[in-house]
Amino acid sequence: MRWQQKIFLHPKNKDRPSSPPGPNEKPTRRERLLPALLLAAILVFPGRAAAAEAPPESQSMENAALHETEQARRYAIPGGQSIGVLLSTDGVTVVGFSPVVQEDGSMTTPAEDAGLVVGDFITHINGEAVLCNEDVAAVVAKAGDAGAVCRVAYLRNGCTELTDMKPVFCQDTQTWRVGLYVRDNLCGVGTLTFYDSATRCFAALGHQVADIPETADDDALGTVVRASIQDIRAGKTGTPGEKIGVFLREDWQGRVSTNGVFGIYGEMNGPPAPSLTGSQLPVAFPWEVTSGPAQIYTVLDGETVESFDVNIVKTLESHKSSGHGLVLEITDQRLLEQCGGIVQGMSGSPILQNGRLVGAVTHVFVNDPTHGYGCFALWMLEEAEADRK
Repeated sequence: MRWQQKIFLHPKNKDRPSSPPGPNEKPTRRERLLPALLLAAILVFPGRAAAAEAPPESQSMENAALHETEQARRYAIPGGQSIGVLLSTDGVTVVGFSPVVQEDGSMTTPAEDAGLVVGDFITHINGEAVLCNEDVAAVVAKAGDAGAVCRVAYLRNGCTELTDMKPVFCQDTQTWRVGLYVRDNLCGVGTLTFYDSATRCFAALGHQVADIPETADDDALGTVVRASIQDIRAGKTGTPGEKIGVFLREDWQGRVSTNGVFGIYGEMNGPPAPSLTGSQLPVAFPWEVTSGPAQIYTVLDGETVESFDVNIVKTLESHKSSGHGLVLEITDQRLLEQCGGIVQGMSGSPILQNGRLVGAVTHVFVNDPTHGYGCFALWMLEEAEADRK
């Protein structure tokens, strides 16, 4: 500051400030050098000059961005409860085969011989829609009585295929059969991810269910009901484990209206059984999720939701199209001992980190059940909000 005072004071009288030179007065050497000195100071110390002016504006922008982020913050009640998922289908799913006893006592399996495999989704037989096991039996009996073959239309890997199978009169059951076991509803155990007490909306599973429409025009796609876990088959390399549960249709249940990329969504007739967190938690933005310790909420016995330690190995924010938002590793010793890692039925288990709901378990690595994928909770919440519009 001494140097500045020396410049800005009049050279002959240091007690009064200098004034600009008059029209006939020549500027002093110091006065001629002053603009150059100031320019040099700005060029040499541009960062300091900017810093001196930037903080108020910069701080204001940061505060505005933070305020905007908090305004956009969503909240939800984490789940973890086991649910039974029953989804209606416009067709039947092949779940197995059973040999048919022929007149000479030999065995045959017409459906398997026709090239059908477990998982094929049959929509029509001889041009008639089949929605349940009874429909299949009726069409097969009709073709058998007429001595005709059954032309089967089915879906495999999203493509429609056709095949023919010849009904055989079974000597054991005295009925026309093709040796086919089918299921007319998709059902299984999953996990509730979150619930909104204000709207009664829910989200579950964390992934889409194959061979089911995305939305229902009039009727619901299906329902979710209470489930109680009775046993667990531990997973091992090459063989995923699974939760074994029973469905409890009384009390709360939900109507499924959307089968989205990141889960199933709908509305419940009442609040689900209590989870570990009875109140809403902030939903993390994907960029807030970090590698490191986290927890998942899920059920291993009965209907008791428990917290288990996991480690988020890495985040995959740019992999939204694949449904994979993060990779996680099971680190909880009890979960490893009892389940071997991630098992079927854990899909939808909420993932929490730093007091926020960050995601949901979606898939297990078949060759390493201690690792799996998850999707971000925000992706699910945005899809759920779109469902309500």
